[in-house]
Amino acid sequence: MSNEPLYHTEYDQHRPWEHEASFNDVLAEQIKKAPYLIGSMVLHGMIFFIVSAWILLTNAESTAPVLEMVAAPPPPEIEEEEEPPEEIIEEVIEEPVIQESVLEETVEQESLEEMGDPDFNSDAAFDSDSWNNDVGLGGGAGGKYGGRGGRGGGRGGNATEAAVLDALKWLRDHQSQDGFWDCDEFMFEDKHEGATSDGPGNPVNDVGVTGLALLAFQGNGHTMSKGQFSSQVKRGINWLKRNQDDEGLFGEEVGNPTLYNHSIATMAMGEAYYFANRSPLLAKNIRRAVKVIVNARNPYEVWRYSLDADGDNDTSITGWMVFALKTAADGKIAVSKDNYDGALEWFNTMTDSGTGRTGYAFGDGGGPGGRPSRIKAYIEKFPPEKSEALTAVSLLCRIFMTDIEEVDDWKKHADYDLLKKQADLIVNTLPTWSEDGSSNDMYYWYYGTFALNQWGGKHWKSWKKAIEKALLGNQRTEKGNFKGSWDPNGPWGEDGGRVYSTATCALILEVYYRYARVLGAR
Repeated sequence: MSNEPLYHTEYDQHRPWEHEASFNDVLAEQIKKAPYLIGSMVLHGMIFFIVSAWILLTNAESTAPVLEMVAAPPPPEIEEEEEPPEEIIEEVIEEPVIQESVLEETVEQESLEEMGDPDFNSDAAFDSDSWNNDVGLGGGAGGKYGGRGGRGGGRGGNATEAAVLDALKWLRDHQSQDGFWDCDEFMFEDKHEGATSDGPGNPVNDVGVTGLALLAFQGNGHTMSKGQFSSQVKRGINWLKRNQDDEGLFGEEVGNPTLYNHSIATMAMGEAYYFANRSPLLAKNIRRAVKVIVNARNPYEVWRYSLDADGDNDTSITGWMVFALKTAADGKIAVSKDNYDGALEWFNTMTDSGTGRTGYAFGDGGGPGGRPSRIKAYIEKFPPEKSEALTAVSLLCRIFMTDIEEVDDWKKHADYDLLKKQADLIVNTLPTWSEDGSSNDMYYWYYGTFALNQWGGKHWKSWKKAIEKALLGNQRTEKGNFKGSWDPNGPWGEDGGRVYSTATCALILEVYYRYARVLGAR
């Protein structure tokens, strides 16, 4: 048995001091491991850099102010205005419910402001587009047939205005429920106890007297939308609309009165159209009415009874036609100058150059320079020698057809001598009221009043005094169903009746503010 220890091998393996490595050995060993250490260090560095950056970014996000992106509120919604439904203008306006309100609404909407002076406030001397209180179917200093209307009062004096107001009240009280004035049955509208009003006319003239009544209201400043009697005007105009046929004729063909009726109704519609600022609700009516007049005129001549040109002419109907066309032209309705040229030629033909008197018609009408027409049965009762009606028609039409671009004074008028002769004839046959009615030609007084008011001077002063005496002293003033009216006891009283006489006399007393003087004050 050997003396060596049993675990010799184990002891050799666990003696590090016996195997201690030198520095070189260690260095060599580390050099061998260097690539791995360098790679590890680079990897750890990158990891450290990434972690550090993440920490820094996280801290920055936690400490920096938070900017919230707040969307701007949407702009408020703009509600588009709904276009008003297209207005349907009915050809016929029924009374008194829907159509009346539609007509009134249209007038109010347009407010009547764009043309004229519907409030009648303008006193400008004949401003071309204003209704002025100086009276006139002519605006413009000297003559356009245009400015018309008035509020009444002032120029005529308190007495004439009181008479006009009473007359309009009588007409108001005797308008039918349908809107027209009934020539022969107006007394069924009496509003007072006591005696029933009398003086019926011929029912074939309902359209004409309705036109006269409407002219009387509008001449005093009452329109479809304004004035104490606007309701009466509106109802009357609506009735005319309903009683106009497809060709444009107001009413029916009733023989000789047909075109008289139509011309006066056309004047009434023309004034309503103007005051309504040329409302489309009335435009078709006035245009068709004018078409009837133009088609009825004889080529190169004038008018008489026929709706179709037949070569027959007379001064009376021609006068009404001239004024109907002038009224329409005032509302910018196109009217050919040929119509006025024909009328002037006719007046020249029918006027006696020596006396200045204008006749009625050829043949039985008396010819040039003849006396006014009369129904044969009435010649003795209403002597034509007491009237210069047709001379007054001629003078007034000549005045309103004067070209004021060429004439600024009557003495400069090419026909001054003739015009003066006519004015002299009229003033030499002044209005006088007779109980038997023999001199009470209200048709003559109407044209004579407006003609001499235009002529002015001493002629007008004499006529003014006479016409006021004749009318103011003979208007019915007693309480009851007659108050405000005039008895229809003239040559045309049986045809027109009390409505005719009352409306015509009211129009005469409105002369102070109804038509402007063509050449201004004299």
